Amino acid sequence: MSAGQPTSDHDRRTEFLALAGELRPELHRYCARLMGSVIDGEDVVQDTFARALVALSEIEEMPRVRPWLFRIAHNRALDLLRGRAVRKAEPIEAAADVADQTNPDPMEVLMRQEAVKTAVSRFAELPTVQRSVVILKDVLDEPLKDIAELLGLTVDAVKAHLARGRARLREINAHAATLAGARLASAAVARYVTLFNARNAVG
Repeated sequence: MSAGQPTSDHDRRTEFLALAGELRPELHRYCARLMGSVIDGEDVVQDTFARALVALSEIEEMPRVRPWLFRIAHNRALDLLRGRAVRKAEPIEAAADVADQTNPDPMEVLMRQEAVKTAVSRFAELPTVQRSVVILKDVLDEPLKDIAELLGLTVDAVKAHLARGRARLREINAHAATLAGARLASAAVARYVTLFNARNAVG
């Protein structure tokens, strides 16, 4: 089907649903991390598809589906997040030298791997813009230029948010690892005390 010349509303809707279905896993990864909840992320995805279908019947030409859906989802998620708390604006510092190339250096790879492995709920501890940029770049591997277009930022601003978001995420993960280690140690001590009191202490 050629762009701008759908044979019917039914055909256009069918084409949209097929493309949207392919994008659904990526869209959910983004929304779940942005919202800090798998369930809330699914709600945003459902709402995004519903809004897109309504809009589709009101426009003459179907836009590029991927950026369109991500923009709808991003805006819907921000609306919900604003309803939870008022976010203070964050000043943009000078952009760090963030790589954006086909073969990133090992440190870049490690940062992306860390983001992918990070628990969904921990992303909620990042400021919203940092959260969006880190997810789009490190989880979904979007180009910096596309991220800037989606979020209405300059590429330098995206780089700055990415650098700061990555640093903050590493702090969050390190803190979580420390707490997990402390809990394990506490459990071991409690078990030892229990065995000792039962006159079954082990060395």
